[in-house]
Amino acid sequence: GVDARRLIAYGYGEARPIASNEIPEGRAMNRRIEIVIEPR
Repeated sequence: GVDARRLIAYGYGEARPIASNEIPEGRAMNRRIEIVIEPR
């Protein structure tokens, strides 16, 4: 596993939607997790 001290979580909430929150399909698309792996 990965040591928890090496992980960083960011919450963007409503600030960075990828779809409209006006319809259920858009809200479903906005419920996501993005993982970025960066070199050391």
